[in-house]
Amino acid sequence: MDHPGSIFSETVAVDEPVDLLRAIRRSGAAPLFYWERPDRGLTIAAAGAVAEFQASGAGRFRDISERARELLSSLNPGRSGDPGAGPLMVGGFGFSDRACEAHEWREFPPAWIFLPMLLWVRHGARCTLTIAWAKDDRDSADRMLARALEAGHSCHRSATSWPLLDIRPSPTTPLERQQWRERVERVRSQILCGALKKVVLSRRLAIETASPIDPARFIDSARAARPSCVNFFVSGNTTSFVGSTPEQLVKLDGETVTSSALAGSVPRGDDPQEDRALGDSLLSSAKNLEEHQYVVNALASALEPVASPLSVPARPRLMLLPEAQHLFTRVEGRLRESRSVIELAGLLHPTPAVCGVPREAARAIIEREEPERGWYTGAVGWIDAKDQGEFAVALRAGVIDGSRMYIFGGAGIVAGSDSEAEFAETENKLTALIGSTTLGTIA
Repeated sequence: MDHPGSIFSETVAVDEPVDLLRAIRRSGAAPLFYWERPDRGLTIAAAGAVAEFQASGAGRFRDISERARELLSSLNPGRSGDPGAGPLMVGGFGFSDRACEAHEWREFPPAWIFLPMLLWVRHGARCTLTIAWAKDDRDSADRMLARALEAGHSCHRSATSWPLLDIRPSPTTPLERQQWRERVERVRSQILCGALKKVVLSRRLAIETASPIDPARFIDSARAARPSCVNFFVSGNTTSFVGSTPEQLVKLDGETVTSSALAGSVPRGDDPQEDRALGDSLLSSAKNLEEHQYVVNALASALEPVASPLSVPARPRLMLLPEAQHLFTRVEGRLRESRSVIELAGLLHPTPAVCGVPREAARAIIEREEPERGWYTGAVGWIDAKDQGEFAVALRAGVIDGSRMYIFGGAGIVAGSDSEAEFAETENKLTALIGSTTLGTIA
């Protein structure tokens, strides 16, 4: 990698609206990163890499954080007051600190962030472009920018007309369903004997199509249907990780650190009356409240040593998504010692919402039972030169490898869990990513 002193950047305001999703796809570069939170008016789009860092093992968060700090501190800062403006490093990390051996995850190491050659950050009506280049190679960045801007300017995001793809999801066999029941009962038996309190188990569904799948189609579909979610994709040379996640792992804005507990769910109702009844039942469900409280307690315990005072509501509220209603609690505090957003992510990950309680015992079960998780239930996000940024838990997500896609859905297993009900919850989550897209729906 080039030494930080041999990398340069320039940040300028963009006065004419640019279709950012289309621009990075037209750049011809790899890797790509796209992050959009429609209800905040925030979009981050990146193409190409001037520098990239990978790490594995127990020290992956510290290693990535230190290297990002060294590089970003050597570059020109962006305009103050614009969240995320100026040079950023973008990327994410997997559930495990060990490399995933499944072939489809070959481009996604345990932790990976990169400094983009082209980076657009749009926040409301403001937009900036940061160009980064290695010494004596500004021309490469300029050529990439010219290709990207061939996408044209538009006051509105272009409405791409996606053709329906002929999808062939692998059906759930009786054996797979039986194996799920056995997995749930093995975990429940350990919970009932006191060895565990909760374990999050997940299922993986393979989808095959007649032609390659473009991750951008998911962003286009999720934008209107899931405006409160982080809709994202990260692409390497041949594979992409895509998702639409409702769960924030951590956000650091100035000295304010925020995380969210999202655990306990029921489906949406067929009409408003049924929907309200289901939501009320969730708010009074002992099983779901127990599962949710594990997450709240874990977030508070992880943040208390570094942030105070913490604001933790006494009761959860409902988060409504197209596929489900979730119990939701925001935990917020004031950082009292210097930590980067990546270091904070390392303190919190994996939360009981994606792992279990106790954490290490649950993690051992998951890594043995689910070796193909990859970046599912890891996180994606960004960090700036002030160590600020945001990472979102990678849920409602899947990895694309050409014309194949692998999607994931999980459920928290506690003492009161029923294997059939938990299976239905995973089915609901498995269809969330693709059910409303022009990919089609699972029959």
